[in-house]
Amino acid sequence: MKGLALGRLALSVLAVLCFSSVLSATVIGTLDLANCSGGGVTVTATTIDWLPAGGGSGCVQTGTTTNITSAVGNVGPGVQGNILDLNVITTPLPVTDFITFASVPGLTFTLNTLGPGPGTDVCTGLALFQSCAAFAGSPFALTRTPTGTAVVLSVDGIVTDGTTPASAWMGAFTTQITGQTPAQVQTTINGGGSITSTHSGAFVISVLSNVPEPTTMVMLGAGLLALGVMRRRSA
Repeated sequence: MKGLALGRLALSVLAVLCFSSVLSATVIGTLDLANCSGGGVTVTATTIDWLPAGGGSGCVQTGTTTNITSAVGNVGPGVQGNILDLNVITTPLPVTDFITFASVPGLTFTLNTLGPGPGTDVCTGLALFQSCAAFAGSPFALTRTPTGTAVVLSVDGIVTDGTTPASAWMGAFTTQITGQTPAQVQTTINGGGSITSTHSGAFVISVLSNVPEPTTMVMLGAGLLALGVMRRRSA
């Protein structure tokens, strides 16, 4: 009986080690994005044009909290990447190669979902940190901050390195508009105008599972909520 128990224990340890090795080989970590030097983003009612403009894409740079590990290479702070421009009306989803890094060939972020935005497009009279949509069905959230408005775009998708199972990534891009209320930003966008500003993004990369553990989803949701609160307080 003792030998059988030891054998079972050995098998359990081996299973844990094998499972851990699979997780370590899968793309995982955190991605913190900002615009490249002199860059930013231009947003209209239907388009997202990452700067510098031209060629259908723009430049992003990883921030200090970035820590991505993958089988083809790791990504840390200060790494430049490429991000594709979007038209929320005509760009078909999913968008492959939405974010890529030339320094880590094979690592690619696919965009699956934009938004959804808030359920209301009434932007007048908002309290601090309340949000509205630029228009009904818009994926952008216009959030009132102490200094103006944060334009928030929630996204999610999958990330692959071409050698291991895909992982999930989710989070949000944020553009800060100083000195304008959500109602003023809404008027500009719905009037055919555009907003150009710097931007940032915070994303979590986790193991993609057909049946996620409930505790994993709760922890992921709590982490994203904390990121949102910290960004709002820093606005």
